[in-house]
Amino acid sequence: MGIAAVVWFSLRQADAEPARVQAVTPADGSALATTPDAVTLRLSTSADPVLSHITVRDSTGSTVNDGQVRKTGETGLRQPVRVTLAGDYSVAYHITFTNGQDDSGVLRFSVGTGTAPRDTGEIPDAVADSGGHAHGIDPFGATLLVVDGIVLLVVLALLMRPARRRPAVPSESIDHG
Repeated sequence: MGIAAVVWFSLRQADAEPARVQAVTPADGSALATTPDAVTLRLSTSADPVLSHITVRDSTGSTVNDGQVRKTGETGLRQPVRVTLAGDYSVAYHITFTNGQDDSGVLRFSVGTGTAPRDTGEIPDAVADSGGHAHGIDPFGATLLVVDGIVLLVVLALLMRPARRRPAVPSESIDHG
């Protein structure tokens, strides 16, 4: 039953439409007259704000994030920012959706320059400045996986062991006399 449920769930995930970022505010390439207080992502489905990263940097590469990523509505994420200077800004995001899928991307916007942002080259990874956040191995989960592996090996060894033949028990002759 368990194997059938896992296979069914896996097939359902494979058939599902990919989760993705549908819109970002401020939009990629936009030239803003006033400073935003946040970068907001509208998503196709719900995301996990703890496992998702949005990093906003100014043209010098300094992070301007002002707090943690938070949910907004059913399918949105909001990264507060503290933008104090006119110039070009880059946004790198890596979103982990609650259905197990993920999406990542980069975009640029400018503030107070009156022109679209310049292409400043490669934008660093969104996870680099995420305050020590990492998708590391959970010790409890890892222990359970090791125990599961050992149990599986023992069961397989028992199943592959040849069956023991039991010695024949001589039948006693019954004297009806």
